[in-house]
Amino acid sequence: MRIALVVHKFPPTSIGGTEIYTQNLARELSRRGHQVFVFYRHDEGQGWEEREGFLARRVSRATSEGRSSPLAQFLDTFFNLDIERAFGEFLDEVQPDLVHFQHLMSLSYRLIGRAKRGGLPTLLTLHDYWFLCSNSQLIWPDARICQGKAWGLNCARCALARLGTASQPLRLAVAPLLQLRDTLVRRAALRADRLIAPSRFLIQRYLEAGFPSERLVYLENGIDTERIRRHPHQPSPDGRLRFAYIGSLAWQKGVHILVEAFRGLPPEKAVLRIYGDPTVFPEYAARLRRSADRRNTTFEGPVPNKEVGRILAETDVVVVPSLWYENSPVVIQEAFAAGVPVIAARVGALTEKISHNVNGLLFTRGDVAALRETLRDLVDQPERIRHLREGIPPVEGIGLHVENLQKIYREVAR
Repeated sequence: MRIALVVHKFPPTSIGGTEIYTQNLARELSRRGHQVFVFYRHDEGQGWEEREGFLARRVSRATSEGRSSPLAQFLDTFFNLDIERAFGEFLDEVQPDLVHFQHLMSLSYRLIGRAKRGGLPTLLTLHDYWFLCSNSQLIWPDARICQGKAWGLNCARCALARLGTASQPLRLAVAPLLQLRDTLVRRAALRADRLIAPSRFLIQRYLEAGFPSERLVYLENGIDTERIRRHPHQPSPDGRLRFAYIGSLAWQKGVHILVEAFRGLPPEKAVLRIYGDPTVFPEYAARLRRSADRRNTTFEGPVPNKEVGRILAETDVVVVPSLWYENSPVVIQEAFAAGVPVIAARVGALTEKISHNVNGLLFTRGDVAALRETLRDLVDQPERIRHLREGIPPVEGIGLHVENLQKIYREVAR
């Protein structure tokens, strides 16, 4: 089968969970004899790239002139004629049997319709809430979970707050644009033959938004477990308990909650290593450094996905302190594959992935004191980690995941 995978970004220039999953999926599908072609956007050059067993087509905007206004930037997040033309050329050249969309952010909502007009079976994996929310995370700038759209007025207030303004007249003008955007991307999603989601929590959010249950399929993301397990666990050389955060240095990820909670923990007993790219949100990264206790907290910079197994082998506990409705963080699966328990905020699908006192620990979202107490309890009772390690469930490898996904492919292709 000739399979096209469409994603907004792709490694090595972007190493988010969706991108890593798509890369793993492309590799495994190609190993199983499929011809795989990835379509993604990267505005520094374009053309075909030969990857590990598959081909990737990198595309970009034709020009950036006249596209610096807020309106142009907003449209660029979901509507893009240059990308649509490139996608049409991609389909004509590749002639796929099926198109599996991973994300449409910064591509164009009309790509699904373009594939359907060509008579192609289509699937869409819902990695976040982008088809319900323009910022994809259902969280307001004041860290409150979204309380509803209010005919677009709340969406406008959220968007304008991110731009640093609270203008009431502007809010009234922006609300209809955001409502239109939501209507268009929603219709686009509903054109897909199947909607796949890696968490039941996310499925429930889409059901509450009116998406049809018969089109939604639960399928946990698969990861390359072998790349993780080739690195055996290494005991702490100095006896200190080793905590790690691995992911984006973004405020909605709650990294500041973790950094603040770690203040005051004895540096002779515990250390926190933070892995993430400080250049994406430099002001936030600088804030983290200023507030961190340098005696027990270090910033290790970005980590290539191929190195995650080595890092986890030198980690005792992974912390996921997110503030937003996480869907299915790849880092949790990677930690479990390495036999590392996880401390996570009690929010979104994290409560679906983590069983409290079984394979990890949960704390109240955004509560520094609650997280500090959770961390301190483990520092004072490190023997509990062994119990948590024993409770870690089997992790679905990319091989089993693709076996299940191929069944869906065959159903849709029929």
